[in-house]
Amino acid sequence: GGSFANRMRLPVEIVRAVRGAVSADFILIFRLSMLDLVRDGSSWEEVVELAQAVEEAGATIINTGIGWHEARVPTIATSVPRGGFAWVTQKLKGHGLSIPLVATNRINTPEVAEAVLASGQADMVSMARPLLADPDF
Repeated sequence: GGSFANRMRLPVEIVRAVRGAVSADFILIFRLSMLDLVRDGSSWEEVVELAQAVEEAGATIINTGIGWHEARVPTIATSVPRGGFAWVTQKLKGHGLSIPLVATNRINTPEVAEAVLASGQADMVSMARPLLADPDF
C-alpha cells in the first residue's frame, strides 16, 4: 500500500525473481492494466512507470489489459467496437519500451487482428475468447 513506488514494488520484484530463476531465453509476459476504468485507478504516468520498471526487471512482453470487473464501463461487450482499445497499446509504444506490446479486448476476428497489427497499434494481439467460443475459428 501507500505510495505508487511502494505499490509497484511487488510486481517488479516478482518479475525480477522469475527472471532470475529462468533462462535468458524464457519468455516472461506481464499483464498490465492500461485503463483501470475505476475511481482512484492508476494514472497514465503510473502505467508508463510500471511498464518501464517491469521491462527493466526482465519482462520480455507486456500484455495490455483494459478495465476491472468492477468497472461500470464495458470492455468486452458487443457494444464495444472491435479493436476499440488498441489505441491505448499504441499510446504506450511511444514511451521508450523495447519489448513487444500485446493489444487485447474485442479483437474477435482475424481481420480485426490483422488491422491492429498492420496499423502499428500493437506488436501482437491476444484473442483468447474468440478461440474458445468458436470451434471453427
